[in-house]
Amino acid sequence: MRVLLSIISLFFISSQILAQTGTISGVVKDMDGQPIPGVRYYLKEDSKNLKKTNSNGEYSITFNIGEYDSLKFESIAFENTSLYLGKGIHRKAQKKPIIRDIYMPDRLLNIVYITPDLPDTLHGTQEYSIEDFEFMPSGDLLLLTYEKRMDKGAALRLLNKEMEVVDIHYMGNDILELQKDYRGRVHCIAKEKVYFIRQEEENIYSYLESYDYYFRYIAPMIDTVDTKLYYSNYSEVYPAFDYMEFDTKDSSFEVLMKVEDELIMELYRAEYKYVDVRTKLWAAEKQIETGIDKEIWVGATVFTNSVYYTPLYAPLFKVNENELLLFDHYKNLMFRYNVEEGIKDSVRINYHLNQRKSGWEQPLIQDEVNGKIYALFLKGGYSYLSEINQENGQVMASYKLHYKYVEEIKIIDNQVHYIYRPFESVQKKYLYTEELKRS
Repeated sequence: MRVLLSIISLFFISSQILAQTGTISGVVKDMDGQPIPGVRYYLKEDSKNLKKTNSNGEYSITFNIGEYDSLKFESIAFENTSLYLGKGIHRKAQKKPIIRDIYMPDRLLNIVYITPDLPDTLHGTQEYSIEDFEFMPSGDLLLLTYEKRMDKGAALRLLNKEMEVVDIHYMGNDILELQKDYRGRVHCIAKEKVYFIRQEEENIYSYLESYDYYFRYIAPMIDTVDTKLYYSNYSEVYPAFDYMEFDTKDSSFEVLMKVEDELIMELYRAEYKYVDVRTKLWAAEKQIETGIDKEIWVGATVFTNSVYYTPLYAPLFKVNENELLLFDHYKNLMFRYNVEEGIKDSVRINYHLNQRKSGWEQPLIQDEVNGKIYALFLKGGYSYLSEINQENGQVMASYKLHYKYVEEIKIIDNQVHYIYRPFESVQKKYLYTEELKRS
């Protein structure tokens, strides 16, 4: 009888242990320690009971003590991670709730090939190479071309929609590139000149513009919304700038946001301490003459020529009729700005981190028709275009371009256009196109 009672007691105690539950909670973070919201998590043996981390990256789940399992964490932007809930965790959970932070490595490139077919040659000939291109407001294609070298003479060629050359305009030997302004007008940039390019039916004409006026008032303009203009005071030789809004209706303006690389700014200003006395005297004279701080004069002329300095890159894009997206690569945030409400929210971005590993390249590229934004990665000479989710700031599937070392990538209505010449080939530089679609 005593033995039977002992067996019953042991069974009752075991049942109580099995019926006990434990709790594990914490914060899901990336490898830089930043919380990740929206990560799916669940117990492997109970995958239907799926949860998501909150806006602070926090998770919490209850499990049965004695039933060993794995806690799974999944996200489209990070490598899937799991935590084994074994004997040690179960033993600790009997005493008190467990707190354990989870770290998820970045998933930077989920490679999906654009298409198994060869790219189409949009235009190419052995008579000349293509240096740059832009689509005119009419939809016709404008090419910047040269026969032997750009510094030996460049020419603009206008192609109609059948890709036939309908006009040629010779520009001289100091031409650098084509640029399209916020109104969609095309300009030809030379070393010390700027030309406005105008099309009349099947003819193109160039008009000399004021160089200073273009780079002071036209180039800084990013886009417009109704009566409002959006622009920046960006300078390549200063590690901070402002995005601003100007309302032509009442001539008012306001600063939308300041972009600054705080670490580089500290080094930039500290450079003044280490230069020679002659440079310090020169900087002091410049400060008296212009009112600009002497530390800035030294930083702009000395520090910007060092290996530690890279010009800032934090682009602003218009994504619909009322909203703009600002990609601040120094705060690691994507800000959403509404014309009526101001800054609505921000989400963390990480595609630009670990640049050496990921191969991230500038610039971000926006589809000129549908407004999608793509991050560019370069690995092994191949270019990968990764669409950025405009809601959560994470990169989605990446598209691998067919050729290596392509130039001047532009995306128009899901079509990728670029310039390419095969390595060690006698072929001139041609213009190619590929469709952004999964195989």
